[in-house]
Amino acid sequence: MPKDLTPQKILAMIMRHVKLIILIAALVTLIAYGYSSFFITPVYSASSLIMIQNYSDYYTNNNTQPTTSYNGYNMSGRIDSGNISASSTIASNCVILFSNSPDMTSLMSNASVSIEQVDDQNFIRFNCSSANPQVAANVANQLAEQAPKTFASLYGKNRGRVDTIQSATAPTSPVSPNINQNTLIGLGIGLVLGILLAFFLEIIDTTLKPGDDLAKLYGLPVFAEIVDFEKEG
Repeated sequence: MPKDLTPQKILAMIMRHVKLIILIAALVTLIAYGYSSFFITPVYSASSLIMIQNYSDYYTNNNTQPTTSYNGYNMSGRIDSGNISASSTIASNCVILFSNSPDMTSLMSNASVSIEQVDDQNFIRFNCSSANPQVAANVANQLAEQAPKTFASLYGKNRGRVDTIQSATAPTSPVSPNINQNTLIGLGIGLVLGILLAFFLEIIDTTLKPGDDLAKLYGLPVFAEIVDFEKEG
């Protein structure tokens, strides 16, 4: 392969090995698709959402009409900025407490669980993943049901309240593997491997090519070529 590579020479090299490049790309793409479809266990994800209210958020003004809602759920009481801040702080602490409470962790054995505070507000989401979609939904709902009891055992019954805002439902499609994405990645890897192999074949090819190779070897221009009529047909 000549040292003074130009885009034209690289393109010509690719065109000489285009069938090989396409073959390798197709093979790697097929492997990526088959592996993603038949060898990777699908994972399903479900989530439930709870709301934590500071004691005064609900009980101080429990005779007033609901002023705020979340996903159709009425939050009773007029919540001032101090109560919102207190509820958000409690929710942040509960993420850590729920993650380490034996009552909560005992429910997590059948699924992979992450507990997160939503946008630094007084909402906590239980994200559960499992190879079984129904198990993922069941664990998410069980955690939401257990949360008020765990909250009461940690803070006491008069510190606040926990309500389920959104229950989990069994997902109908897996979150992983992403077969389309993995197939496209396989295609990209196959093209790169094919081009690298083409470069390697050019490097180890020491045969003289008509035209440029002869001119560079002898430092003389090529005026004409004798055609091998038998080879050319």
